[in-house]
Amino acid sequence: MRRPHSWLLSLAPLTLLFAPAAPLAQAATPQAVARTEVPHVKLAPGHVRVIIAGKLYDAIAVGEDTYVEEAAFAAFHTPYVDLGNGTVAITGGDIQGVVYRGKTYVPWSALAPSVRAIPLKGGGFEFVSKPVKHDYQLLLQVSQATAGGVAVLTVMTLDGDNPVPGQPISISATGFSQLEPSSSASSLRVRTDGTGTWEGGIADNVAETVYVTASWTTPEGSVVRQVLPVPFQSQKGTAANAASTAAGTSGNSSLPSLANERLIATAPVTFYQNGVFLQASSGNEDITFQLDTGAYQTLLGANLAAQLHLPNLGSIEVGGIGGTDEAYMSKMTLSIGGHVFPDVPCIVDPSWTGTPLLGYGFFQQNGYDLLISQTQSALYIMK
Repeated sequence: MRRPHSWLLSLAPLTLLFAPAAPLAQAATPQAVARTEVPHVKLAPGHVRVIIAGKLYDAIAVGEDTYVEEAAFAAFHTPYVDLGNGTVAITGGDIQGVVYRGKTYVPWSALAPSVRAIPLKGGGFEFVSKPVKHDYQLLLQVSQATAGGVAVLTVMTLDGDNPVPGQPISISATGFSQLEPSSSASSLRVRTDGTGTWEGGIADNVAETVYVTASWTTPEGSVVRQVLPVPFQSQKGTAANAASTAAGTSGNSSLPSLANERLIATAPVTFYQNGVFLQASSGNEDITFQLDTGAYQTLLGANLAAQLHLPNLGSIEVGGIGGTDEAYMSKMTLSIGGHVFPDVPCIVDPSWTGTPLLGYGFFQQNGYDLLISQTQSALYIMK
């Protein structure tokens, strides 16, 4: 936002990261006139007086632009998720703000889809926005599933084709199924992440068609609901026999073998969008994991770690294609196919909101061989 230099002091001492915003002269109409009387408020150097819906908001000058505290999103009912380091997710993508004295500020032009500025008497601006038509909808996606295994469930909150971040959604399932991660729950209250997505699973030991319902109260207050059938097919015989062998019962000549190795555990797997998914548990929580041999350590998010009461064993920096994050080491007890694996090392990454990853290190550190059967839809852990 362009600032009148006659009344606004410079914020030169600040060293901030920022994304340029559109100049105020382009946003305000030529007919715009001061229309709001603002009581005199003494501002710190570099701060800008901003009024939205009759309320005073803190704002700062960054170069020739005005950045407003992110709390101002609420005045326009604009959904957002603070991703940290000045990055904020809003409908349609991420924006880059600035962090000043522990508070995040965002470009004024990002506050709403059609925001404009009106100069105030005595300096500063009032920001207003015209109503915008929304097309809120829910998108449910689910993988194929086998009784005794897990179906991968993805829910997205959308405005047209644009993801809406940080939305509370309710999910429920019928039949003998249970939603994950949970303690055998048939309903969950969760929240989408910065990409407008929630990922989880639905497990069922019975061959039946389960109906999953997701509902969302949109920022406008309307309710959007979608129902999706999830057919669980009968378990294939070879996988069932493998489970018996793992438990010490009669074997089957069709089971895989490697020299003198013995079968430690087996579990049904689901193949979905080029990924391999399985069900495990820790304590009373059932968890859907994605097998990721490209990741060394098992990885999960902070919310699940809190549910499992996992200890913080020291900070660590983790890197990926998106950059680096501050995380911490921990350990957990995992049960796969009825076999308990204690003290499995893992990384808890607060920025991770996807499906937990079961990494290659779990197998390497314990000398396990891993076999995945496409025909049997089963995972075998051998030693």
